[in-house]
Amino acid sequence: GRFATGLRLVGEAAFRRLTTPRGMLRGGEDEKNYGLDLSEYIGSTKPTQDAAAMPGRIAGELTKDERILSVDTKVTTTTVNGQDTFDVVVEATTSEGPFTLQIGIGLLKIELLGITVGA
Repeated sequence: GRFATGLRLVGEAAFRRLTTPRGMLRGGEDEKNYGLDLSEYIGSTKPTQDAAAMPGRIAGELTKDERILSVDTKVTTTTVNGQDTFDVVVEATTSEGPFTLQIGIGLLKIELLGITVGA
């Protein structure tokens, strides 16, 4: 493992929040409402509708984190040989500054493609 601090830590926490099924985190009420598992989009039969709904769902989940002030999400869908993939770019603003989170949702996995911190 690597030690993360500052915006990198917030970006990694955001990725974990987007890959944790709701209700799977132990604890109290806050933990019960934690998580939005983007793996539910793997093998989607409605990629256009899912891509349209994803930004709102992501913003709603990530702004539960008190460190994240605002979120702008762009989702691109690509179909190759009948298989849909989603490229998700999340631009988030915190009191410490902005970060960008890039996520790939493919046939079998969700992948953190990168976290960029700062302007």
